[in-house]
Amino acid sequence: MPRPETEQPVPLERFHLPDGTEVNIIDETCWPVGRGQHAARDFEIQRMEPIIENLSNIYMKPNGPKKVKEILSSASNLARHLSLMGVFGEDGKDDTNARKFWYKKINSRFQTYISCIKNTAS
Repeated sequence: MPRPETEQPVPLERFHLPDGTEVNIIDETCWPVGRGQHAARDFEIQRMEPIIENLSNIYMKPNGPKKVKEILSSASNLARHLSLMGVFGEDGKDDTNARKFWYKKINSRFQTYISCIKNTAS
């Protein structure tokens, strides 16, 4: 007998863009249920949020946009910045995951934030 389908938590907000794309707004209280999602949630909370917060603090300072653009210009520059933040521990060794996987996620997320800031400022 097949297992019953998993009931997903209701997102905080759901809307559709003009092109028909569905957008779901979620946080840690309504994260999707499924294989590997607990690890994705943990990564989001423990790694991604502190890094994005740090970049946001830098971005809001005078000359911050230029500095953040420099940090996000390459995966190696981001890994260097994360090492200075202490993300890789006391030894500060470069983590390959930061260059190969984290950079794409962090850069995409932060570019979205920058676009939102620019669009609300205009």
